[in-house]
Amino acid sequence: MNEYLKSGRQALRLLYFLVISFSITNSIKNLFTIDNIFQIPNVERTVLFCIFLSFVTRYFLGAYRVLSEDIEIELKRPKIVIDIIAFFIQALSFYVYSLNFFDFIFTQWAVFIISLVDLVWLASLAYCFDIKPKTFKEWMINNIVFVIVIPINLIYLRNFHIMYILSFVAFIADFVYNLSFYLAHNIKGLRIFVAGPYGDNEPKEIIEENVRRARDIGKELALKGHFPFIPHTMLHGWETDQRFTIQHFKDIDFKWLSFCDALYFISSSKGADIERGIAQEKGIIIYTSLSEVPDVPKIESKRKQ
Repeated sequence: MNEYLKSGRQALRLLYFLVISFSITNSIKNLFTIDNIFQIPNVERTVLFCIFLSFVTRYFLGAYRVLSEDIEIELKRPKIVIDIIAFFIQALSFYVYSLNFFDFIFTQWAVFIISLVDLVWLASLAYCFDIKPKTFKEWMINNIVFVIVIPINLIYLRNFHIMYILSFVAFIADFVYNLSFYLAHNIKGLRIFVAGPYGDNEPKEIIEENVRRARDIGKELALKGHFPFIPHTMLHGWETDQRFTIQHFKDIDFKWLSFCDALYFISSSKGADIERGIAQEKGIIIYTSLSEVPDVPKIESKRKQ
């Protein structure tokens, strides 16, 4: 793993959390002070603060899960660049939002920009890298709703309650659908099938690289507290034994897949696509990035006295 890129992600995480902390601190200050004079906030001001806090909480928890993970083994450099730009814009947007969250018009424009940036970001990850985490659908729906409704409310409706109801519903829906993602420390270890290209008819160097890649991903899954099954390492070299046919490999793979709780899809190949199709039919969880895979708490066994 590229240590420079890993350090870069750690620096980005620190910067992101620092800016968000400033945003929350600044919003609390603005909630209780008017012209630098302490005052008890009125109902409208309090509601606008709750809207701000609901958005910060949702995005912060998502960023925490993504930025707390190591960079994917695949090291998709363009993806890392996109992530850095998007996280920077997102954090900066929240800070600007915190400066004047008590203005209803300003709040709507801030939420519109934040939702639009997140929508473009997620869409680019799905289109360019085929990355669609289990949170993808719900996040996209939330963003699309805000991007469509807010301009309509700004130009035609100008209804304060619409913004409040939308933010409240988005907050509840996000936690209902994505609670296991945000609170990954409550997840038990999963049996994860590692699916990806092997390269039966490819040069030896390519096969070795595919095996190494699958092995490295298996290591990362194990370090997260899961139980990976890696057919690449188990069956490596068997293709040279004339006693085995393609059907043998399929039977072994598919049987083990039926025992697993999840499938980690590295990239497309004829065999890996079939395995992913079987996982989809059986309702098995499918991961395409290490950042999607939850961590399992490390339980230290205590010796009996």
